[in-house]
Amino acid sequence: MKLLSLIIPTFNMAALLPRCLESLVQANGAKEWLEAIVVNDGSQDNSLDVARMWQERYPETITVIDKPNGNYGSTINAALPIAKGSYIKVLDSDDWFDTKALDEFLSVLNDTLKKDVNPDIVHTPFTLLGPNGVKEVIRYNTMGKEPYEYGRVYDLDEVLKGGYIRFFLMHALTYRTELLREMRYRQTEGVSYTDTKWSCYPTFWAKNILFLNLNLYQYNADREGQTMDPKVLMKCINQLSKVTDNMLQYYRQHINDEQITHIRKGWLKQYFENRMRILYKLYLLDMPREDFKIEEMEAFDQKYWPICQELDFHFVLWPENKLLRIDYIKYWHKHHKRWPTWFEFINHQVDRLAKYVYVRVFRK
Repeated sequence: MKLLSLIIPTFNMAALLPRCLESLVQANGAKEWLEAIVVNDGSQDNSLDVARMWQERYPETITVIDKPNGNYGSTINAALPIAKGSYIKVLDSDDWFDTKALDEFLSVLNDTLKKDVNPDIVHTPFTLLGPNGVKEVIRYNTMGKEPYEYGRVYDLDEVLKGGYIRFFLMHALTYRTELLREMRYRQTEGVSYTDTKWSCYPTFWAKNILFLNLNLYQYNADREGQTMDPKVLMKCINQLSKVTDNMLQYYRQHINDEQITHIRKGWLKQYFENRMRILYKLYLLDMPREDFKIEEMEAFDQKYWPICQELDFHFVLWPENKLLRIDYIKYWHKHHKRWPTWFEFINHQVDRLAKYVYVRVFRK
């Protein structure tokens, strides 16, 4: 048995994979406690050769799975059944861990298991590495505050009753492996952006959560061509919609399960309302005007707005700065067009100022 299994999806990452693996094998206790499962997803470069070379050097720590290309979700589905760790986490191969934080993380997991305290979720901060060398530490918060003690296990409902959680994201989350197996967890294959399922589905069933002040995950958001690159994102809205369809189906199927408490149902409703708000934002606010097509927006709205009404979702699309209280969705339904360019320019400038102030005040 291992303490921690890491699933490392890999597609054409031969140049970056060594940095990822080096950050793992140098950790104290890596040989004994850590399992890194590199899943080569039909790479067309020599990623498989690189992974196998590292496996030969560190056979106690690194396992390699080679499979045909099936996109992100298929790598998770291939690795989860063979994982030996008591806990499991995803690490993208173009990212890496802070090795010192990993040392402490493994030690905490070991102590936790010795005490027979087995939280379903472990939450840790992560570093967002942006353009021009900008680094930002992303921490759990509700409305800019961190209301819970590090090192303490909480009943998850106690946490979720505080409202919608920001930065409850893949990079921050580690799960008890058996939780995922008990809920028969699987990700959609053949499309990108399925990491949102990894962040969402376990919250239907998890009982408790542990917060640790360990800046573990180093998220490289500055690599050209990654799925969260705005240029790539705009080309993949259909994939985002497919993932959303599957998530809404899961919500419908399980939201009335007797095991899910009233608090949990309220939080999940907020989560899915925000998911829909993000999709509307991509069309009405983020999409370059030269790419915006009214007929595509009408088809999108005709598909999802009745679903939102059916599920009693209530959300507005205000600008990110929350200062200009103008609902883009209401404007679209009334006029069937986007806001004027002059207003979006002003909004963009206010957004930049508000984010600058927010980061300086809440995320020092």
